[in-house]
Amino acid sequence: MPTIAVVLLIMAAVRVWNHRGPARAQPFTGPLAAALLVAVSGVALPLHGWGYALGAALLTAAGYGIVLLVPAGRRALAARSYDHPLRRALVGVPLATVIFEEVAFRGVLWALIADGHGVGWATAITAILFGLWHLPDSGEVAFTTLAGVLLSILRAVSGGVLAPFVLHWTANGLGILASAWVRRSGRTDSGGPDKS
Repeated sequence: MPTIAVVLLIMAAVRVWNHRGPARAQPFTGPLAAALLVAVSGVALPLHGWGYALGAALLTAAGYGIVLLVPAGRRALAARSYDHPLRRALVGVPLATVIFEEVAFRGVLWALIADGHGVGWATAITAILFGLWHLPDSGEVAFTTLAGVLLSILRAVSGGVLAPFVLHWTANGLGILASAWVRRSGRTDSGGPDKS
């Protein structure tokens, strides 16, 4: 239990730093803080589940493909705007967000709770904390909690953190790229260029 408390304190410190510190530091903070969590906890992060990772990436890409076919989906994607979308999707998302969150929630914390209380408790607790983690940003606690459940189940069935990492990155990174494509192409309604 003391290890979990230390892990939660480090996670809280990272969350505060992400909101108060300079944004340009976050691609460095995420991997460094993730390494600190692993060192403090002693938890091994297995990279099993290559097939699950590939499946997660393909399903996410297919999902975005379907969304791009639907005018309401294109409008929803066009509603979001990102500075430097390619750099953000390929560098910012994995380094500033996904590495730390997956190591913290589906790697270290999940393993510590599963070891002491079982997979069900690990999934429930980390999913709730993952939802609350996103509260100040978007207020979409229910959605991110459900995402946390899905990512934790993927962690359990794949036996490692690779598949949740890939799903998390593709969901966020491809969303940014799809949004940028819709905004740049102007194809928000009928699939043709926006006439407004």
